[in-house]
Parts: sequence; C-alpha cells; structure tokens
Amino acid sequence: MERQVKVTKGLMVSLLLVLSVGAQAATEVGEVTFSRGVLTGQIEGATPRILGKGNPLHNGQTLNTGSSGFAVIKLDDGSRMTLRPNTTFKIENVNTEQGSEGALMRLFRGGFRAITGFISKRRPGSFKVNTTVATIGIRGTEFDARLCEADECDKDNQATGKAPTRKDTVIGRIAVMNGRASAVGTDNQARVLKTGAPIYEQDKVETGIKSFAVVAFNDESRVTMSPESVFQVEEHKFKPESAPENNAFLRFVRGGMRLVTGLIGKFNRSSYRVATPTATIGIRGTGFDLACDGECVENTASFDPLRDTILAKMMDYFVKPVYAQNGNGMYARVWSGAIEFQTVNGNFLAENGQVFFLRNAFSRPVAVAEMPVYLRTMGNAPRPDRITVPEDLFGANDDQEIKPGLWVTVRDGNVDLPGVTLGPGQAGKVDPTGRAVQLNFIPPFQQFDPTPNPATFDPTKALGNLFGGQSAEEGKELECSLQ
Repeated sequence: MERQVKVTKGLMVSLLLVLSVGAQAATEVGEVTFSRGVLTGQIEGATPRILGKGNPLHNGQTLNTGSSGFAVIKLDDGSRMTLRPNTTFKIENVNTEQGSEGALMRLFRGGFRAITGFISKRRPGSFKVNTTVATIGIRGTEFDARLCEADECDKDNQATGKAPTRKDTVIGRIAVMNGRASAVGTDNQARVLKTGAPIYEQDKVETGIKSFAVVAFNDESRVTMSPESVFQVEEHKFKPESAPENNAFLRFVRGGMRLVTGLIGKFNRSSYRVATPTATIGIRGTGFDLACDGECVENTASFDPLRDTILAKMMDYFVKPVYAQNGNGMYARVWSGAIEFQTVNGNFLAENGQVFFLRNAFSRPVAVAEMPVYLRTMGNAPRPDRITVPEDLFGANDDQEIKPGLWVTVRDGNVDLPGVTLGPGQAGKVDPTGRAVQLNFIPPFQQFDPTPNPATFDPTKALGNLFGGQSAEEGKELECSLQ
C-alpha cells in the first residue's frame, strides 16, 4: 500500500511538471490585430483553430496563412508583424519580463514584414528568428524576411515590372575582420562591419580595441587598419577601361594604417594620394605603413583665423618651424616602392626600407632607424599584400538572379545574418548552404511587396484585393475575411 502511494505521488509530480511546461508554452504573448483570408493557429498537441481579430497568441503556437490572405499580429512588447500569404510561422517563446527579455520565432515557409518592439531595443540581439537556412538576429529594427522556394520569388520579382534599386557603387569590401569595426557613410548612420561588408565613397571606417580590418578595393589596392584607427575614403573611382579617369584619395585620421596600391597606383600614380595629419603622401607604386605616436592630430587650427594675412605669413616663416618641434607625430615606413611627402616645406622622397618621422604639418620629415617598439608591430595587423582575398568578394554580391534561400531587406536598425550585418536601406541573402552575402541592390519583390507594412498599416481603411486586383468588396466574394 505504501509503495502504491509513492507511485501515485510520483505520477502526480510528473503530471504537475507536464502541466507546468504546457502552461508556460501556452503563455499568452500577443494578439491578432487583423486577418484577411484564412489564418489558423495551433498549439503543440492541440487541434488547429481559425483565428481572427482579437484572438490571443501564445508561446508555442504555429500560425498558417492561406494562399490569398495575410495577417497582422502584435506581440506584448509592441512588435508588429505582417505574415505574407502561404506562411508558416511559429512563436517559440516571447518573454517580456524585465531583465530577461527575449523573443524567439521560427519561419518555416513564406515570409513576413516586421517592426520590433522594446525587447530588441532593451536587449539587442535577444530577438531572433530561426529559418531553415539561417538565424536572423534583430537589433531594434524594421525589416522584411522571406524564404524563397523554387522560382516563386523570381515570379513575384518579374511581376513588379521594376528594376532593382541599386545602392551606391561598392568600391571595396572587408576582406578580413578581427574584432570590431564600423563605418559611417554620407547618411551619418553607423554600420557594423563584418567580412564581406561593402565600403563606399565618403565612408569613414573605424576599428575597435584589439581589432583590425583589411579593406580590399576594386582596383586591387588594400588597406589594413590597426586597432583603434580611423581612415576615410574621400574619393575612389576605378574603371578598367578608362585608366586616365581613375583616382583615389584616402584620408588617414588616427591610429595605424598599412597600404599597398593596386591598378590606380600602378597606371595613374599622380591620381593616388593619401592625406595625413602631417603631410599629403604621393604614391609611386608602393606599400607602406603609417602610425601615429600619440594623438597624431593636425595641430594647426589655431592659425586658421589668420590665414592669408601678413601676420600668418610671418608665422609661417618664424613661428611655425619652432612650433613644429613639439608635440606628437607620425611615423611612415616604406616596405615596397617609394612615397613622396608633400609638405609646406617642400616635397621629400622616402624609398623602400626607409622610416621617417613627421612632427606635424609644418615640420620636415626626419629619417630614423626604426619606429618605436610599441608601434613596430602595428597592433599585429597583417601587411595587406600578404592577405588572400576571396575571388568572389566583389562579383557574387552583384548577382541579381533571384534564387532560393532567405532574403532580407532592412528599413531601419540592424539585422545580423551569418557573418553579415545589414543596416538601413540594405539587403542581403542567405543561400541554402547558409552562406550570406550583402547585396548592392534592393530586390523588387521586397521593395514593392504588396503585403501591408505593419508600421503603417491601417485596418480601418478600405483595402483592395492586394493579390488579385479586385476591390475590397469584390475580394469578399473570393476569400474569407476574419476581423
């Protein structure tokens, strides 16, 4: 009898655990705000049921939309998502508890458009969507995601009748990344850089602590940035068929930089220049290192108000040469070819194997035996000419053929794909093998997607049949609408 009681107690404990897990999985985490066509929801182990406006959503629930409809859902953190036609989407787990915020979704087929709520803002990276080919990491963003099978997306793409919207010309890409780096472009938006990320004209690139990045340009020139460095691409124009028109102008701001020139420096040397805080460097088909000793900033601003005056000219002749003997400076080491320092005191040539030090913009380059020990290794950043650049670093990402895989377009914020981070106005794809690339264009089937954007969708306004051309009234004859 005692044994029977113990067994019964064990069964009761097991049953309570099962019920507890089931209750957790079925926790209410949002609701349906609009549905058109058939929307069903199924919690594991339960019978599927038709859902409509106001019906609650739960953890562990799988949602399915019909072939001619869509649904708008809202989660408890304020996230809103529009599920496209023929979509299977599961709410794995949503937790809005402060300090433990997180959201995990799963996209089995179809696609959705989303604007995330406070979970992705309070804990960036804690809002994720798993798919059959990759996991999407979301950081406070608006984005579209779609799993393309066979030629369905290609057909939708052609149906738009639109050409891809191309982004700015990609002039370079991150060939090697170690640690953290970011870029700020003409839109003043910071982009996290990873291997394969594009570089555009006017980008200001910065590396983090104990980090380095190698930028490969389309003319085969390369730049390695050592830790805590900044450089800007002022100009970079390269057309193999128009060599006289090619030019490059880079600006080294601080830290350390290692550069090897490519085809522009080889065939049009006078059009390849590097501005530094202490001098402009002319290129003669070369490889060299620049390293700041201290801040290495241009300390001439105090004289700017006097520019083009007699007093300014007197300072140029008497004061600035003395002023140039104090403060930090920049070292330049040539390891291939030659460079020319273009300063206010004239031009100075530095050849292979030589090292020079420049105090500031008014000093003359001084030949030294070697860089200081703490600058010599360039923060373990590799020489760019010793880096193997993937053959498809540029070409693969320009392919506009719509193939099966995961396609993502970002309207705001950042989305992480495997090895690639997308920022506002950027798109990327992940092929069935899990390889991700950033695109140089926005695919029309996403840019002109007729599925309503949840950020602007107003269910009170009359809707046409978004996928058939009829009006809202005519559409009622063709499909079920649950509101």
